Amino acid sequence: MRVIVLSDSHGFTGRLSSILTVAEDQGPIDAIIHLGDGYYDLSDLGVPLPPVYQVAGNCDHFVSGTVDYVTLSGAKILLTHGHRQHVKDGSDDLLSLAIEEKCHAALYGHTHCQKMEWRNGILILNPGAVTDGKYGILNINRLGGIFPVLSTL
Repeated sequence: MRVIVLSDSHGFTGRLSSILTVAEDQGPIDAIIHLGDGYYDLSDLGVPLPPVYQVAGNCDHFVSGTVDYVTLSGAKILLTHGHRQHVKDGSDDLLSLAIEEKCHAALYGHTHCQKMEWRNGILILNPGAVTDGKYGILNINRLGGIFPVLSTL
């Protein structure tokens, strides 16, 4: 399974469309994850998309749901924008939540900075900001193994 991970598109639908086009040119996209601050941007593209999983960010006014969980190919993944987990101060709160919920990965945005680390066997990944042409890709095998990549346009 190939999943495109996006965050912080902030209405830049042209950049968002370019990222999806490049990602699709590299292989089929089975799902898209958007981690907030641009909650409606994917639907604003007006094109058919694979399944989309998303959460609201601090700039997504009038949208609730800043944390969610999805299981893809056996991997339980925590989705959050990160502002409520204080990710600008580090990933400790995010890691605690991922451990508590028995997640294989925790994905977040908010900082606009790409970051990938493994802590306690859990992938913690920020794809960076769509506004900067940054995104992530998760390749998930049938056993729930996650193989992440950070990319830039």
